Amino acid sequence: MKKLYIDATLPFRWGPHPPVGIPRVETALIRQALRREAPPIGFFIVDPQGRGQMLDDAELRYLRRLVDGELPQPTGGGDSSYLARLLKALSIMQAAPFAFGREFDRVAAIFVSGSEKRRGLKFQLSKTLIRLFKLVKSCRRQRRADTKDPLQDAGAVCFLSSASVHEIAAKKPAGAIKCNVFTIMHDLIPIDFPQFVGPHHARNFVRNTAWQLENSNLLVCVSKYTADRVRCRAMASDPGRVPLTAVASPGAFLKESVADRKVPAERPTGRRKFVLYCSTIEIRKNHILLFKVWHRLVPVLGDRLPTLVLCGRWGWMYDELVAFMAAHPELREHIQFRSNLTDAELADLYRDAEFSVYPSAVEGWGLGAAECLDFGLPVLISDAPSLTEATQGLMPTIPAQDVEAWCAAVAKACTDPNWLAQLREKIASRYRPIREQDFFATIVDHVAALGPSDPGRQSHRPKPMAMEARRRPSGLGAEQPAFRRVDR
Repeated sequence: MKKLYIDATLPFRWGPHPPVGIPRVETALIRQALRREAPPIGFFIVDPQGRGQMLDDAELRYLRRLVDGELPQPTGGGDSSYLARLLKALSIMQAAPFAFGREFDRVAAIFVSGSEKRRGLKFQLSKTLIRLFKLVKSCRRQRRADTKDPLQDAGAVCFLSSASVHEIAAKKPAGAIKCNVFTIMHDLIPIDFPQFVGPHHARNFVRNTAWQLENSNLLVCVSKYTADRVRCRAMASDPGRVPLTAVASPGAFLKESVADRKVPAERPTGRRKFVLYCSTIEIRKNHILLFKVWHRLVPVLGDRLPTLVLCGRWGWMYDELVAFMAAHPELREHIQFRSNLTDAELADLYRDAEFSVYPSAVEGWGLGAAECLDFGLPVLISDAPSLTEATQGLMPTIPAQDVEAWCAAVAKACTDPNWLAQLREKIASRYRPIREQDFFATIVDHVAALGPSDPGRQSHRPKPMAMEARRRPSGLGAEQPAFRRVDR
């Protein structure tokens, strides 16, 4: 196989706070690449001009600690003063070899200000201070010496992160990329379902995807569903230039990241039961359906209805949720919001929940649903195809917009302990977790299939459309218990 280089731009941009979604998947890839001993793998970043720069030894050491979660993070500190939290955030930034991206600015501002919804004067002031510090640090940093650019190595294969694809597609740097490129395709949701994202994000996504289809030799898709959508998009864009498309399902990875932590032998008692939904709070994730379900079930089930714990960062287009809560203030006793959690705290929620819900309208993979099964937690999922794939066909499936069916399913889970026990047993006996190293090995196998004589981007003849992941877990295609509308 050609020399392999891995782009570490995304974790450096993300910074030392718990990764979610796409950053968690790409961080897992980098973590496993760092642990590989032979053949050696090179690591680089893409600078603002779109050029690759190899990491030096000090930067590699920082990267190892970053992806292993060993660095201080802007979490906790609820009893600390505003100044103490601000100084902690600035010290984290000062210790980094590169400037973090805007998402770290927002997370650090939430930590400093205590404003989870990313709104208000205190939050804006905190974010401004953090970005001013970043600007001053960037001005004072010594110019980095030029290094080898692996993107210009015709004998190399380079992984480009989603962050770097965004930069390169936006700035279109001079000089063609000479290496073979592979990228991870997480979804095409902003193209297929633009109503779930803002117009600016949708435009950027269309541009980035077009660049990937034109310049990638291999597109690694996180699910069969995503691979099908990518194939359709590639054929519609240019039937004569279709990159090799492969599937490497990423599993979940959270449980592995906290595997060395001691956990209680028994689940805690004496506190109210809760149902968990771990997801960014945004319109696509369909939280409004759960609000309506809990609103209907509170008077029916009373104390038998567990608290709904919504674990995730506030994202965008959630005004309907705020309005619904304002119109039904009694729900505040039954719905809790948790955000800015460490991986260990999130793992505890998965261990302690009665069951989970995942009503998302559409997903590229369904990381949160897979995380549930990793911890043996039953999860009620929507009929989004990738969620069935992520849960290996083992969990009950309910139409994403069918409030009555969701009421029936949640009520059954709350009142039928035997049914929940059967679901837990099904997970224990039939679920096959996807380990990080297997995910990485599958990607390496796909990269090796490019071969030393791959024609690259100069070829305009169609290439093979897809390769199946060699380590696909068993259980896919199993029966899917479904809930339909019922009269109540």
